[in-house]
Parts: sequence; structure tokens; C-alpha cells
Amino acid sequence: MKRALFVIAALSLSATVAVAAEPAPGGGPRVACKADVEKLCQGVQRGHGQIAACLKQNEAQVSEGCKAAIASAKQKRSKQQPATTPQG
Repeated sequence: MKRALFVIAALSLSATVAVAAEPAPGGGPRVACKADVEKLCQGVQRGHGQIAACLKQNEAQVSEGCKAAIASAKQKRSKQQPATTPQG
């Protein structure tokens, strides 16, 4: 009985930690990648995709949370764009 309670408590705790590690909804890459930008892209001028290019250039060092936020934002953007059909 005690072992079952321990397992349930451990699973609940690990689920809570996993949720806490995710970026806040609506925060997006700007929030999730802030530390990565400060660490990897110091001195990079903002605008014209330069920060995104810097993060891509340093992809191996970018945190998993930042990568996930970027992927999520790309997925949302692709769903929001209307499908284009060739006209002929």
C-alpha cells in the first residue's frame, strides 16, 4: 500500500515538474529563448531575423525549451496562413 502511494506521489511530482519546465502559454519564443539570446547572441542587432539567425547558427547550444517554443510558433504560423492554390 505504501509503495503504491509512493509511486503515485512520484508520478504526480514528475508530471508537475514537466509542466513547470514548459514555457508559459502565450509567452512564445521571446520568453522561452530570452536566456539563450542573452548568452549566445550578445551584440547581435535586433530586427530583420538576425536573432533567429543567431539562434539557428548556435542550434546545438540552444535550450530544449527554446527549441520547443520556436517549433510551436512555426506550427501555429503554418496553421494560420491560408492555403494557397495554384491558379491556372
